[in-house]
Amino acid sequence: MKIEELKDFIDSLGEMVMIIDKDKRILAANAALMERCKFKQNEIVGKKCYRVSHCLKIPCPEDVVCPADEVVATGKVKRVVHTHHIKNGKKMVVEISASPLREDGEIIGVIEIIRDITDSYSFQESLKASLEKFKKTMEIKELFSDILTHDLLNVANIILLQSEILLDRETCEDTKEDLKRMKKNVERLVNMIENAARYARLHSIESLDFRQMDLTRLLKGVVTAFEEAAKEKNIKIEVKVHSPRVAMVNPNIESVFYNLISNAIKFSPPGKRVVVDIIDEKDTYLIMVKDYGPGVPDEEKESIFERFKRIEKGTVKGTGLGLAIVKRVAELHHGKAWVVDNPEGGSIFYVRIPKKQR
Repeated sequence: MKIEELKDFIDSLGEMVMIIDKDKRILAANAALMERCKFKQNEIVGKKCYRVSHCLKIPCPEDVVCPADEVVATGKVKRVVHTHHIKNGKKMVVEISASPLREDGEIIGVIEIIRDITDSYSFQESLKASLEKFKKTMEIKELFSDILTHDLLNVANIILLQSEILLDRETCEDTKEDLKRMKKNVERLVNMIENAARYARLHSIESLDFRQMDLTRLLKGVVTAFEEAAKEKNIKIEVKVHSPRVAMVNPNIESVFYNLISNAIKFSPPGKRVVVDIIDEKDTYLIMVKDYGPGVPDEEKESIFERFKRIEKGTVKGTGLGLAIVKRVAELHHGKAWVVDNPEGGSIFYVRIPKKQR
């Protein structure tokens, strides 16, 4: 196809097209290019590429290697992407595909197909910047988690140990009461730090390693750990399950028992009871913790499982992470957690997990 015939052909194309000879003189440019770049035919046709930018005072990227040179030298197709300045001063990111133009087997020039990729390029750059920002955020989050887990927790445990030593040595009853309050608050601080660190770890992972464990044994161990706290409020913890409940679980499942029982004791009035059970449902186990406290309003039954969400119960304070941990551990075990009303007053918290993992 002759150059004159090509001129008519490229004018029918929607993409921007330009024909250049071996000396980089512009032989033809189609209507799409004229319209997008705001050029007139007499401004560019017949002129060399670099002279067009110079004459029209359009800055030309200094780091761009003209693909026409390589195409003429090698006879191969060349693709480049660069930011191009058009006549109205705006920038356009273009992808140029340059192919050799032959006549009787000899390269006589180059035909360039130019695509405007400004929008997609801007999106990619924005996405890249967002990913970098996300990466830095995750690094800060991991650093914060490490500080929580090690530095702050170590300091809190040292204060807790010192308070226990002072409490043993103290003989003045008023001072002992102050030390007891101090010890209890430091214990709360340790629990808050451990919960925050645990939630950060659980939130950042997608799967857990599982092994065979007896849930009944785990549950009774947690109940034993809460005997003193329950005794202080004259609350009785009733364990209904006694036979083994073996399942493929991760040790983090213990935090489900810990947080549910802790909440039940925390929100129950003195003199009440807490009932715990693990019900065998053939392919699943249903963990149950029943309390006789003030209950959970219907509009809060879902939101209390979200992080930092909690119901105000008088003077009872908390971080709102306990139930978020319960929910996350249940999800990582391919199970679910929810709460219903206790017909006798209070709430019943359930966690259902499969006995075997996929």
